[in-house]
Amino acid sequence: MADNDNNETPMSNSIHSHLRTEVIATFVVNALLNGAVAWILLREQATLSLRGEGGIAADLVITALVLCMLLSWITIALQRRKVSSGQFPAVTADRFSVLRQIIRYLPDRPFGAALCIGLMATLIYAAPTIALLGLFGIEQLSVSQYLIFKTLWTGLIAALTCPLAVLFPLFKYQAAGTPASLVSDAGA
Repeated sequence: MADNDNNETPMSNSIHSHLRTEVIATFVVNALLNGAVAWILLREQATLSLRGEGGIAADLVITALVLCMLLSWITIALQRRKVSSGQFPAVTADRFSVLRQIIRYLPDRPFGAALCIGLMATLIYAAPTIALLGLFGIEQLSVSQYLIFKTLWTGLIAALTCPLAVLFPLFKYQAAGTPASLVSDAGA
């Protein structure tokens, strides 16, 4: 009886498990990869300033745009295959309503959607991060401080972007016909 108190069905547990696996893998891969790339590119420098050419602000804007765009484009393609082959976990029609609404306004083509997600990520993640760094008076960081920050930051923004890209193929193409992996509450 206590197991059913949270209104989770085996289907919703399956999608949550799928998303959890995708988000964790995305965090780890992107944090390590971006941390390594940043180290290779910056290891000769002593400090980085917040503003200016090659500064922290420019790097965060470029990273948010490119990382989230590529992550979304690749993830959408991989998840689209899972949806079309019936390997995607079932999702009840009432789940993820906020993500469903965002996806509804994205372009139908994967690259267009990925580009929009990259632009949104730049506005949602990079701009506030840069503003907060300036607000707290952080005008420069040592390379080692920045590497730690960027490693964690890129992992975090990748993990936050991941569910949108994972669910895109399922929810975007629902209007054309209900995929086998989308079920209504009446059928549950």
